[in-house]
Order: sequence, then C-alpha cells, then structure tokens
Amino acid sequence: MHIAIARLAAITAVGLAVCSPAAAQTEPSMQGKTITLYVGVGAGGGYDAYGRLLARYLPKHIPGNPTIIVSNMPGGGGRVLSNYMARVAPKDGTAIAIVQHTTVYDAVFGEPGVHYDPRKANWIGSMAKTTFVALSWHTKGVKTLEDLKKTEVAVGATGPGANSYQYPALMNAMFGTKFKIITGYKTSNDIYHAVEQREIDGTGGLAWDVFRNAHADWVRDKKIDVLVQYALKPHRELAGVPLVLDLARNEEEKQILNFVFSSLDLSQPFQVPEGTPAAQVDMLRKAFSATVADPELLKQAEVQRMEIEPIDGAAVQKIVDTIFGVSPAIKDKAKKLLGL
Repeated sequence: MHIAIARLAAITAVGLAVCSPAAAQTEPSMQGKTITLYVGVGAGGGYDAYGRLLARYLPKHIPGNPTIIVSNMPGGGGRVLSNYMARVAPKDGTAIAIVQHTTVYDAVFGEPGVHYDPRKANWIGSMAKTTFVALSWHTKGVKTLEDLKKTEVAVGATGPGANSYQYPALMNAMFGTKFKIITGYKTSNDIYHAVEQREIDGTGGLAWDVFRNAHADWVRDKKIDVLVQYALKPHRELAGVPLVLDLARNEEEKQILNFVFSSLDLSQPFQVPEGTPAAQVDMLRKAFSATVADPELLKQAEVQRMEIEPIDGAAVQKIVDTIFGVSPAIKDKAKKLLGL
C-alpha cells in the first residue's frame, strides 16, 4: 500500500515537473546555427560599425554560441532592409537587423515604399543615443544661430529623406535660419570632403560622434564652428552649443521638436521580425543586454571611440509607440517643417 502511494507520488511529481512553466519555457539554444545580422547601409559608417561590433561579441552570450555573419543590405534610406525583415526574413531567431532610426518616421508619415510597421517588430535593444549637429567652416564667420539668421550657409545633404536635409530644413522653417541645402552627395564622407574643398560651408545635420571620429583634427584645431545640437539632452562634449529643444518658444514647438528628435534616443536599434517566437525574442533580448555590458565590447568601443549608451528592447518599443501616438496635428506640422 505504501509502495503504491510512493510510486503514485513519484509519477505525479514527474508529471508536474514536465508540465511546469519553468520546464516548458526552457531557453532555446542556437547551437550549430548561423545568424545573419543585417545592416541597412553599405560598409563603413556608424550603423555598420555598431552592427559589426555587436556581431563580434553577441555569440558568446547566446545559448549554443552560434556563428554570426554580417550582411549589408542598403537601399531606400533603410526601407529595403525594414521591408525584408517584415516580409521575407526567417522568423526563427536567425535574422537580426540594425535599421536606421529614420525608418520609424517613414512609416509614421506613410512614405512611399514602406511595407512594414515598426510597432510590430520585435525590438531587442539599441546600443547608443546620437546627437546630430549643424556646423560651418571657421572661415565662414558664422559662429552663432544669430549669425545664421543673417548669413546664408551652404550645407551638403544626401537627399530629402536624410537628416542632413530634414534638420536644416526644419531650422529654416521654424527659426528663420539661412541654410542653403545642396543635395546629391552620396555619403557623409563626400560632404566632409566638399567642406574641406570649400565647395560648401558645412553641414546642417550629421552625427557628432561619427564626424568627430572622422575629423578629430578639425575639432582640435577649431576649423569648424558647431551651431546647434539636435538631441533631447545636451552632449557632454558640446558645452555652450545651443540645444534645439531649448529654442522652442511655445508648447506646440516643444511638442514638434520632441516628436522629431525622440528617435535619436534609439539611434542604433536592433530588431527581429514579427512572428519570431517569444522565447527566441526573450533570449535575444537577454543576450543583447549582456553583450552591451560586456567589458570586452566596452573596451573595443573605447578604442574605436564609439559611444555605448544602450536601452533594452522594451524601452525601444515604448519610444516607437510614443512616436506613433503623436497627434495628427503635430505630425502634419512636423512633416511640413521637415520638407517632406
């Protein structure tokens, strides 16, 4: 009798263990698999650097230590990759992408060629926040925003869909600055070269950390005057440079500027496709958070002068939802100010 009861208890215990949530939610392993980490721009530049840095250290934090390869998929200002992730990419954890933060606005504004919804992507985190700047060559003599309201400054841009175009366009429309925007440059490096050759006077919107790393001598030798910083908070290296949010003269302007620049807090975002199993998403989120805190990654980032200021996937999702939640009136006014 006692033996039968003992056997029944043992069988019940095994059954409970098998059916328990903890057992059912065993973290998936990626052993023997290859993950492709897609980058929405060509080789070189900020997104590519962050993508390759994460790919270098992420495998050791993923169960099974898979191989990760990096594949560049440029086109459409990031829309090509975003569309691929939403419509084609495998939904098994083997496809990760770092996408341009501007692709969120492309979807909000209903731009042509957008076949994805950022709210439905599974965001695993963002590695950094970014501060953009407008600057002019020192011989131009434009050193302040007040100077910029009186003197025309020719700035280079890749095209209407780029920050290098949209940010100075907003400054002109909202604050009366005199940026003359010249499009057609293929890359940021082309813009830098044009400034150095004095074909143009500066830039109306490029990432400060990328610029600083590319031309540390320009900063050191004071060959450029930084006119405004675009971000939600001041950058520690840009003391005394006006913050665009501080220029707002009323509540409506403040809301517009917060809407336009809030995505800079998720400026290096990674995602996996909608439909990826929750267990895979959770595993990759944990791996991402562990990787961006990895001392080896942080040491390498310091060597490359890359800023690491991460947020997790849930925080990225919250920012995306906030951007989509803006009122139609603020969205429409922002779109017009950005020249879209």
